Amino acid sequence: MGTSNVPRSFETTPWSGTYGAGFDIGTSAGIGIRASSITADRRNHGKLLMSGEQVDEWSDACAARHYVPVSDTHYAAIPRECRGVPHYTSPGVHAYLDHYEAGLERARSVLGIAERRTVDSLQALPFGPYAERQAPHVAEQSDPTLPKRFRNPDDSVGAEGVAFQVDATSPDVAVLREPLIARAAITSPQDCIFGQSAPFITSAVGAAALLARTARTAYLLAHPDRAGRSDPKAEIALLHALIDAYVTSTKAPPEGCSHYHGAVALVLLNAIFTSRKGMAELALLNGVARGPALCAERIRAQLAEGKPIVGAPAHALLRDVDEIMQVQGFWAPFARASPQTNAWLHLEPLLLEFATTGGSYDNDLAALDRMAAAITRMVTQATWFSESPDGAKAPRAPSPLAGVRGFTQVRAEHVTPVFVGTTDALGQAVPARASLVGLAPMQWQQVLALLTGAAADPSVVVNAAHNFSFLSLRPSAAPDILTTRGRQRSAKAVSCCGVDGDEPAYGTREAKLAVCALHRAAWKTNLDLVKPLCLRVARPRPEKARARGDRGCVDYVKTRKRELDAQGMVTRQEAEAAEAFNAAHDAARRRAARPV
Repeated sequence: MGTSNVPRSFETTPWSGTYGAGFDIGTSAGIGIRASSITADRRNHGKLLMSGEQVDEWSDACAARHYVPVSDTHYAAIPRECRGVPHYTSPGVHAYLDHYEAGLERARSVLGIAERRTVDSLQALPFGPYAERQAPHVAEQSDPTLPKRFRNPDDSVGAEGVAFQVDATSPDVAVLREPLIARAAITSPQDCIFGQSAPFITSAVGAAALLARTARTAYLLAHPDRAGRSDPKAEIALLHALIDAYVTSTKAPPEGCSHYHGAVALVLLNAIFTSRKGMAELALLNGVARGPALCAERIRAQLAEGKPIVGAPAHALLRDVDEIMQVQGFWAPFARASPQTNAWLHLEPLLLEFATTGGSYDNDLAALDRMAAAITRMVTQATWFSESPDGAKAPRAPSPLAGVRGFTQVRAEHVTPVFVGTTDALGQAVPARASLVGLAPMQWQQVLALLTGAAADPSVVVNAAHNFSFLSLRPSAAPDILTTRGRQRSAKAVSCCGVDGDEPAYGTREAKLAVCALHRAAWKTNLDLVKPLCLRVARPRPEKARARGDRGCVDYVKTRKRELDAQGMVTRQEAEAAEAFNAAHDAARRRAARPV
């Protein structure tokens, strides 16, 4: 997308110019609805908790990078917006997006629009081929719309016990279906409307879609003669072979591909079947998380030495034997010889569905049923076999499936996350944990940002600590923050909903205090992970590129055009356009005058 009339950013610095859409790196739990994290209270604050010790560490790191070269002879201080944790990263300013910016410039050249004065960026409309906004369960006596005139008799068909919403998704066309994936419910004081599995599973489905796209890319690189023609089964088979070659180093990747494809695909696979579920725990294995950056570094070395550009398998990149064993152990369930116990074969239907449909919006009920069945199979069968030690025995603790003897016994209680830890009447504690599959949306966003940065920075570790509980919604509700007199704040003040009496759904004060400590640990881990992305600032782009679509220039042109119109003068562009139009008109008249 090319836009104009864009206001300048980073004024009074050498980076002053117009920039395209930025990227939310996810660490702050998102910029909120209508960017409320940026605009609320006009203080431009973000949703994160940061200890004083970590603030000092970041301040030292920012001070060491405060001045950067802007040319071969000059240094300048980095923009104020880059001195710390940004609300979003900007292509052309944050260096980890340099190859993205270079790709846009290349696209301008290929499309023949290099001289267009527009600010370019890749943007996606916030909707897709699958609708997922099912009405929540409510107590029938609590539905205020029952006696209203805008409800017609058809609204009550299949709507008993659920809220009336004019834009709700019909359960028949939803792909996240009950009873396995429970929708939100507000029927009792114990119902937690934020502790839902749907956001986690949505990120897992997104990772599966990205796996299918990675398979298509690798297949076209290996078979350049098949450009424009797809072979979904062959693509998914090649993807499995690339991951297997990266993990086990049994064979070299096909010509045109590299071990980097396998390293990236393994990260995406681990983002679906997370290795740890507990609050503040790292979701991905360290060996998996370090692979892409190390493999990209090896490729750069091979390129400089004139060697074949294939990267290296995991065992040649990782120095720690335990990390190598963990990577091989994670992949083992997806490479079992038995088709009945191979976890990959239960993920494959979802990958094939994405590879076949290619994101099409033309889905009939049969296609939606296939997608829903494939997602269910991923959540139950693929997950159970991936966590089972041998494909026959029940998974072990701390897995949510510990003791579950078969995938047919996987139920909603295993899939739904524990929003705040609880303790039952017998004193048995249930700690806060994520959903059975996937990541919270903003942790998934963080993984994608780190995966982007790993291509150019060997220090990037593509990982995320689970951070999904109540302080992600309302950081000011932290129960460890006391009053000025050192007393505990009210129950309303420490509630993520801002109400009294939320303990049945959101935990007691003691449980909130425990999760609050985990929240702070999770934020610390995630902030340390994204630090390489935030602190590396690129050299300013040329002034010609930074001035594209500048609102000030556009306003000047408009003002000058009005002045010329008032004086009865035309611009050079108008004269050239009129000349071209007259020439085309004369040519059309000559063609019309020719005898048939």
